[in-house]
Amino acid sequence: MKRYFVIKLMFWSAIIFSGSSFAQDKKDAGQSVTIDIPEVALLDLESSSGTSIVLNIEAPKEAGQPVSFASAVDSSIWINYSSIAGNGKSAKRDISAKIISGKLPSYFDLNVVAASDAGAGDGTMGTPSGAIKLTNGNQKIIRNIGSCYTGDGAGKGHALYYALSLKNGSNRYRQIDFDDATTITVLYTISD
Repeated sequence: MKRYFVIKLMFWSAIIFSGSSFAQDKKDAGQSVTIDIPEVALLDLESSSGTSIVLNIEAPKEAGQPVSFASAVDSSIWINYSSIAGNGKSAKRDISAKIISGKLPSYFDLNVVAASDAGAGDGTMGTPSGAIKLTNGNQKIIRNIGSCYTGDGAGKGHALYYALSLKNGSNRYRQIDFDDATTITVLYTISD
C-alpha cells in the first residue's frame, strides 16, 4: 500500500508540476535582436578598357613648332567607393592620391581632378577637391564622404581627369628628353 501511495503521489506531482510550467506562458513574449552594422571603407578604379593609361605627347607636324600636350590627357578612369561611416573620428572619409613608384620628370606636372559623382548610387557622396598636382605625398582629391555607395563600374562614381603639362617657367622646353619616358604608379586611398 505504501508503494501504491508513493506511485500515486509521483503521478499527481508530475501532473501538477507539468501544468504549472504551462501556466508560465503568457499571451506575448519578448526576444532580444542584435543588429550588427559593419564599418565599410572600400574603393576601386574602373574603366571599360583597363586601368592603365598612356599620356602621349604629340610630335609637331611642321618644323619650328613645339610638341603638343593636347593628347596627353585621359578621362577613362572612374573611382568607385562604398562607405559606412560612424559618428566620431570616422564620421567623414576622404580619398587621397599620391605617386608610389616611378619618377615623373622634373619639368612635367601631372594633374588629376575628380568630377562630381555620376549619381548612380545613394547616400552622402564626397565632394571633389579640385585639380591636384600628383607628388609622392598624399593629397586629398575627394572629401567629406559619408555613408554611401557610388555604384560599380565605368560611368559610376567620379570620373578622373588626368593632364600632363610642361611646368611653367623659362627654359623648361630645353629640359625635355625622350629618354625620360617613364611609367609611374598612382595610389588612391580611402581613409578609415
